[in-house]
Amino acid sequence: MNGICDATTKAGKRCRAVAITGGLCALHGDPNLAAELGRKSGQVRRSKAAEYEEVELAPPRTAQDVRTALGLFMSDARAGRLEPKVASTLGYLANVLLKSMEVSDHEDRLTILESVVGTEGPKNKRKELQ
Repeated sequence: MNGICDATTKAGKRCRAVAITGGLCALHGDPNLAAELGRKSGQVRRSKAAEYEEVELAPPRTAQDVRTALGLFMSDARAGRLEPKVASTLGYLANVLLKSMEVSDHEDRLTILESVVGTEGPKNKRKELQ
């Protein structure tokens, strides 16, 4: 015995875990152990998610609303009430939302400027060039 498990993985490669008894690692030596560990892990995750009630959050309409929501996400993630993956996804979506708000604001300003100047935008310029 060289200290490495003699079993093969589902992928067909040799298991690289440390051998414990009979040349096998703990998971290959006891086939029920992997299922038990997975079950325990799932129970811990489920119980954590059920501990707090979901708060309905209105869709943010302003940059201030986004900032407030991000603050809530950060505090929930830090307190363990929100999984880091979910917090990361919400942060990414908040960034996209802020960018779309910025573009929308620029479009509104451009429309106002065009009405003051008396043009309708690129459509008129194309007609003039032809």
